Amino acid sequence: MIQFEGVSLGYGDRVVVSDINMEVPDGKTMVILGDSGSGKSTLLKGILGILQPFSGRILVDGENVGQLDEKELLRYRQRIGMVFQEGALFDSLTVGENVGFWLWEHTDWSDEKIEERVRTLLRFVSLEQVIDQRPDALSGGMKRRVAIARAMAPQDPKVMLYDEPTTGLDPFTSRSICDLVRQVQSEFNVMSLVVTHDLHDAFRVGDLFSFIHDAKVILTGDRETIEQSTDPFVRTFLST
Repeated sequence: MIQFEGVSLGYGDRVVVSDINMEVPDGKTMVILGDSGSGKSTLLKGILGILQPFSGRILVDGENVGQLDEKELLRYRQRIGMVFQEGALFDSLTVGENVGFWLWEHTDWSDEKIEERVRTLLRFVSLEQVIDQRPDALSGGMKRRVAIARAMAPQDPKVMLYDEPTTGLDPFTSRSICDLVRQVQSEFNVMSLVVTHDLHDAFRVGDLFSFIHDAKVILTGDRETIEQSTDPFVRTFLST
C-alpha cells in the first residue's frame, strides 16, 4: 500500500501540495487529476524520494520514504518503475541500451543476462523487433512502450508511476498505452499512480481517482463517486 499521511511537498520555500491524505491499495491503480501546475507530478517525486516532505509521511509498504538514506533509496527504487513524460529516452542509445541502461549501471549482471532481460521486456511490450533501433526512428506510441519496458528493467516492480503517459498521442495510440498500463497492473499485481489531465484515459486505466485543486486533494473515490460529485471543480472538469 502507498500512503500519504498529512503530506506537504514543494520546492525551496514554496509549498505545492498541502496536507495530502491518500491511499493506494495493493494491486490497484490511482489516477491523479487536476489542472496543469497543480502538483500532480510533485506527488510522484515524493514517492521516489526526490523531494522530502515539509510535513507528514509517505509510506510504501510501511516504509517511510522520507527516512531512507542514499543507499536505502537505491535499494528502494529498484521496486519502483517510473515512466516519464513523453518517454524521456536517451537518443544516443539504442532501444535495447535504453531498456538495459540501469542494469549495466547498477548491477554486476553479465551482458548475456542483461540482453535476455531486455528482450523479455521488449517482447512483453511487443517491440523486440526494434531492439537495435534508436528512439528517433520510433513513433510516439512506440517510445512510450519502450519507456514502460525500461521502467520495469531492475526487477518485476512493486509500484509503477506514470507521468502523463499519453500526452501528445492520437486517441488510438493513447488507448493502446492505457491497455498496456492495465496489462502491467494485472500481470504483475502492481500498485500504480497515473498522472493525467485526460479524463478518458483516466477512466480507462483507473480503479480510484483523486482530484487536486488549490494544492489539496478535494475528492478521492471510484468512478461512481467521481461522476456523482457535486464539487464545482470536479463538475467543471467532467464537463470539459
